[in-house]
Amino acid sequence: MPALPRFEDSRDRRGDVRGDAHPHRARARTGAGLTADRDVLITSPSELDEVVSSSRSARSIGMDTEFLREKTYRAKLCLVQIATEDEIYLIDPLQGLDLGVVAGLIGDPEIEVIVHAGKQDFELFYEDYGVVPTNVFDVQLGAAFAGYGSSLPYGRLVSELGGVQLVKGESYTDWCRRPLTSSQTRYAADDVRYLGAIGARLKKELESLGRVEWAMEEMRRQFEDKESYRFDPSSAWRKVSGRGSLSSRQLAILREVARWREETASNRNVPRGWLVKDPSLIEIARRGPSSPAELKGIRGFNAREADRSARAIVAAVDAGRRGEAIESIPTPPKSAQARARMLSGLADAVVRARCEEAKIATELVTNRTELEGLLAEVVNGSLEPSRHRILNGWRRDLAGDAVLDLARGRIALKAIDRVPYIQEVPLDDER
Repeated sequence: MPALPRFEDSRDRRGDVRGDAHPHRARARTGAGLTADRDVLITSPSELDEVVSSSRSARSIGMDTEFLREKTYRAKLCLVQIATEDEIYLIDPLQGLDLGVVAGLIGDPEIEVIVHAGKQDFELFYEDYGVVPTNVFDVQLGAAFAGYGSSLPYGRLVSELGGVQLVKGESYTDWCRRPLTSSQTRYAADDVRYLGAIGARLKKELESLGRVEWAMEEMRRQFEDKESYRFDPSSAWRKVSGRGSLSSRQLAILREVARWREETASNRNVPRGWLVKDPSLIEIARRGPSSPAELKGIRGFNAREADRSARAIVAAVDAGRRGEAIESIPTPPKSAQARARMLSGLADAVVRARCEEAKIATELVTNRTELEGLLAEVVNGSLEPSRHRILNGWRRDLAGDAVLDLARGRIALKAIDRVPYIQEVPLDDER
């Protein structure tokens, strides 16, 4: 992939599409702009086969997708962008192409797939082909481990690492409308143009920081575990906001009603919120209506959906009322919660100091709410490490054990006049 100093600003330079036997193939050096005309799309099986062949020869590709899901349950794939060292391909799935061959690239351990925040891209291919990546590098995650901050947008990464300002303006475009405009094709090509160079730069920085193994562990955890792509409708209740105020029995009702919503939305291929929004779902679980008339009396509930699905929803409520209750996580005593809140400020300082020294984004490790929950369990004597991400894997090595030492009185904190401005001081167990 081209080195960062050779980045070209795609606003100022246009690359020429080289004439050859494949006039519909977009071919442009990744360091130059893509000539934008309506013939840049890969639209035939033979052209797609050549893309796959080129990608296998490259052994490392940048990949992105454009999709729409505002009006559907399942995302509609509108475009797949692939970049090798020398070429950019815009693959048009609306032409009926078999994208199983692209899924084959994603699942090939011999081919590195470089992405930016690529989980949703991979979900599309898992849903259709059951494939997950086996050799992935996510530049957003890599940047977080290299000290650039958490959840950096692609444009900012390109700007910070390469000094290139990408053209904006197509984030909310209709990617399924054809023909694509020149602005759309430029935007789509830019989304993969610099992935290889950014990935190469970040890998060098991670190596110099000694953070390669931690970064790759996190990427494997987020992208290569098939379980993370599977979604059980019976677990949909866990994603409903506002559930914290419900009792165990009300949570069981929520479980069944949320399951109905998930399965119905999937079957109709419509957004969940078009059926029942979260606040109404919570109110249904709280009231437990036993008849369509009671259901229709709930404020904010879609009257049209009530007419269509009232009996099914009431049946779900009844199933939750009769089914196994959901045991909530025991709440520590108020005294333990108060102590945990006091400790959380100190624990947060420990985490931030260690992340500063390691040049890792703090948000990648934990947050204040998670720390309070962890510390409440510690002071209450009910700690279950598996429930807390900071107590597992590389996060525990980085900061988890230090937080436990602080909570158990094994270390104190000392203010110092240099970064990270605090120092951990071991305490004598016999004090």
